[in-house]
Amino acid sequence: MQGHQFCKALFDDIFLPVLQERFPDVLPRLSAGVIGSGSDVIGVDDELSRDHDWGPSKCRLLLPEKDLSEHGSAIAQALVAALPDEFLGIDINQLHPKTVNVNTIDAAYRDTCGLTHPPETIPEWGSTNENGLFFAASGFVLYDPSGSLKQRMTAFQNAYYPSDIWKWKIAGALWDIWHNADYNSCRRLAKRGDGVGLLIGQGEFVSEIITLFCLFNKQFPIFWKWKYWQFQRLSKWTDKIDPALRDLEAASDHATRGKIMEAMCQTVREILQEMGLLPDAEWRNFMGSRHILKQIESTEARAWIISEDPSSNVW
Repeated sequence: MQGHQFCKALFDDIFLPVLQERFPDVLPRLSAGVIGSGSDVIGVDDELSRDHDWGPSKCRLLLPEKDLSEHGSAIAQALVAALPDEFLGIDINQLHPKTVNVNTIDAAYRDTCGLTHPPETIPEWGSTNENGLFFAASGFVLYDPSGSLKQRMTAFQNAYYPSDIWKWKIAGALWDIWHNADYNSCRRLAKRGDGVGLLIGQGEFVSEIITLFCLFNKQFPIFWKWKYWQFQRLSKWTDKIDPALRDLEAASDHATRGKIMEAMCQTVREILQEMGLLPDAEWRNFMGSRHILKQIESTEARAWIISEDPSSNVW
């Protein structure tokens, strides 16, 4: 049983009867969901996930500010008191933390990504953590008669980087791919036989390759542990790179690993050309990152990028 299924049953069978009996007036304005961060928010949790922040603590109850001020503490106390020792074969006393979170929708999303609503300005888009944006667009609605939680979740699902910030993110990933693989791992570490150095560069390279493909597919990249899970669910171009990722996983000698990474870099350049972001697939200088930066048109975006990273000034 996954976390969102557990929370749905817990809310329906345990929490809702208590709320109906003791706090019926707030029910039309109350929402409940499995939101925030963690594997249970994206439905990939398993038994190993139950050692922290799983179960009742993820069944988040959300109220308007006025209702929270008047009833939030009492609701949390009543629901914690109603928790059984065991539910659906799971020992609740062993779950950590054994608590019930009651808050506002604004506060819940601020905790997740630092913003209550999707970014609007160039600085907001540029500085908001992409992992936070991914999780803000994820989750499971358990109870929402007003539609407030679904509306907020949908707003994040429908939001994405403006074109200039998207290109800046792509350029950043490409520079890292060039630095960690095309320049250092492929042409230096593999030839020197520096296996540990190559392993470090390979890990950075794989992470950035998947970040890049998320950006190609207009998705916010999740943090490293679930990146390959996310990659496998992308709709475009993964078939061109996934076999190479598998080959890289299986490769045992330095030269082979270097050649695989070099071939993957070439595949990336071909995709960039197909997308119209590079003039040809042989554009090797910094993997085309600075050429793509030059395509950023907004003076506001350019000024913000320069303020964050002066070395990116190509204009």
